[in-house]
Amino acid sequence: MRRFLLMASTLSLLLFSGAQAAQATAGSGTYHWEAGAGSPVCSFEPTACPDVAMASNGDTLTLRAEGDLNTSTGAASGGGSFEHRTAAGALVASGTLTATGLLTFIPYGCGVGVPPNFCGGRAALAAHVTAHPASNPSATVEADAILQVECALGNPPAGAHEGFRLNVKDILNFNKSVIGDTLFIKTS
Repeated sequence: MRRFLLMASTLSLLLFSGAQAAQATAGSGTYHWEAGAGSPVCSFEPTACPDVAMASNGDTLTLRAEGDLNTSTGAASGGGSFEHRTAAGALVASGTLTATGLLTFIPYGCGVGVPPNFCGGRAALAAHVTAHPASNPSATVEADAILQVECALGNPPAGAHEGFRLNVKDILNFNKSVIGDTLFIKTS
């Protein structure tokens, strides 16, 4: 029995590793990413841009950002601007977000009902946030964050949700996509 369990575990591990390798190969290359910004994504529909995400306390973050990523090297670049508002709509801060690296990329496929280089997927990007509080616009607050961009084109898994999420480490987690579109454009 123990021998059977060992064989079953080994086979499962090999199958899972093979699926992960195939998934990584299918999504390898370079991509341009757009989150509430960019010509292709903003022309899809009137509510495509900007993107909005919400924190558990009801605060919202409005984002217009775009850049490039390379799945082979883990490089990511680009960024954009944001506004952080309370649940009541009062401006808390505005500022910029800069992508500093690619943490993960899970491809969902390209060209399904759209141009062949338009792709779905989920990318987690290391980012740096520079904010200027509305109460003191000359002040600067800086923090590291994780930006998650998800485009539901292709063949997304159950639970995939179009939009972005931003976890500003030790400050606030905007973990619910509210509105807006995102896109990955395969460049090589």
